[in-house]
Amino acid sequence: MMDFTGKNVLVTGGSRGIGAATVRLFAKLGANVSFNYHQNKDAASRLLSEIQLFHHDYMMVQCDIANPVNIQEFVLQTTDKFKSIDVLVNNAGIWEYAAIDTMSEQEWRKTMQINLDSIFHFTKLVVLTMKNLKTAGRIINIASTAGQRGEAYHSHYAASKGAIISFTKSLASELGPHGILVNCVAPGWVDTDMSHDAIVEYGQDITNLIPLKTIPGADEIAGPIVFLASDMASAITGEILNVNSGSVLCG
Repeated sequence: MMDFTGKNVLVTGGSRGIGAATVRLFAKLGANVSFNYHQNKDAASRLLSEIQLFHHDYMMVQCDIANPVNIQEFVLQTTDKFKSIDVLVNNAGIWEYAAIDTMSEQEWRKTMQINLDSIFHFTKLVVLTMKNLKTAGRIINIASTAGQRGEAYHSHYAASKGAIISFTKSLASELGPHGILVNCVAPGWVDTDMSHDAIVEYGQDITNLIPLKTIPGADEIAGPIVFLASDMASAITGEILNVNSGSVLCG
């Protein structure tokens, strides 16, 4: 039930962190995987070389997800190669510091463009393909505990992630009759490049507040993502799956 042989998966922001761990796990389980990078071609190339050992079809694409034209080209390249998309993982995003009284409109717009608008564009295009091909699709959006409880000095980030949660629930109802399941994984602190500096500086303070006393790694987020894409989760839609070592407990 965790065999993705013959399934086609698109992962945004797949070259590093949670995205790379997700690409790696899907490839290990037999999927054909398409993923993008923005600037770090070396990291993407290393990942591509690694997953090619599994002998399925893979592609990496340079794509600025803040640009809707780039997104359309990425999705088209994926469907041209794979003919269909069975799973979409909307993972790419940014997390930047900004106090509300000094935050510029540009900072706000940048976060919304990358974290939220990109998900709209990817989802719209992929859903159109899934409907046309009558694909029993899976869409997994990556939110955050910040979208549930807020986060000081990252209000733009928290707002984008809260919107993703509402977007997930809305689409679960809308797309369920078409056989498309839409779910969300909400990590807390994760030990990745994006959070590395903060963890180095505040790691002990962070773990003191976490019931399991550990900060998850990217692989520990990838597993729940892949589970939600699998046949084992065939009756789950509209779910917000918290993966945070118990740091946020909500019903």
